[in-house]
Amino acid sequence: MTPEQTEQAASAIGVARSNGTLLEGLGELTPQTMEQGYAMQDAFMRVWDEPVVGWKVGATALKVQEIYGLKEPFYGPFYAPTTFASPASPKASEFGHLCIESEFAFRFGSGLVARGVPYERDEILEAIEAVVPAFELISPRFDTLLQDRAALATADCGLNGGFVLGEDYSDWRERDLAGHRVTLKIDGEVKGEGTGANVLGHPFNVLDWFVNALSRRGLDLNAGEVVSTGTCTGFIYMEKGQKAVADFGSLGEIEVTFL
Repeated sequence: MTPEQTEQAASAIGVARSNGTLLEGLGELTPQTMEQGYAMQDAFMRVWDEPVVGWKVGATALKVQEIYGLKEPFYGPFYAPTTFASPASPKASEFGHLCIESEFAFRFGSGLVARGVPYERDEILEAIEAVVPAFELISPRFDTLLQDRAALATADCGLNGGFVLGEDYSDWRERDLAGHRVTLKIDGEVKGEGTGANVLGHPFNVLDWFVNALSRRGLDLNAGEVVSTGTCTGFIYMEKGQKAVADFGSLGEIEVTFL
């Protein structure tokens, strides 16, 4: 794709996001490779004038990678106006899809600047301030979850529509996050269960991959930003008015209801 086509496609995604409309696709502007998808994501970030709160990492379960035809995760930014504190009641009309995932997220107390040498696990963990239970609100600007178009999903902020964040827990080093169980209920009915092991075997493995993937693209991870590591309980569609509760055990519960 030419730089002009990349900018044109990013603009189309931005217009759809601003207007709350859903696109069928981008036709000849559809990215064909992940490299093109990330270039389009970069272009979108240059024109979208909202503060970045953090990053979502998707396809961190092998089953999801199979669905999208990938051999590694993908990622995208999320923004302040669509980041909510739990319990949250976002407007259903502002989301094209009412779909959620229960995830372990991490707030970084210090930044990790892009560099030529890969970051080691110890360096990444040293930068973490807290673990945060989270819902990702999956809501692409397209009429499907783009399971047949992974590069386009990447271009569209990794399918992200927003986040609901719980409390920060600074004692994350003392917790067995791989074995930590999460239960997702919709109106009291269990819809999904899992542990941190569902995301590449451990959420830290996701952070290892993401921090270095971001760095290779010349992008910094800034102090205060949140990185969410993918779903432990699958992705679940909701109806307007339903209440979702994710029970993270000793990390508390988080709630979201689309009104």
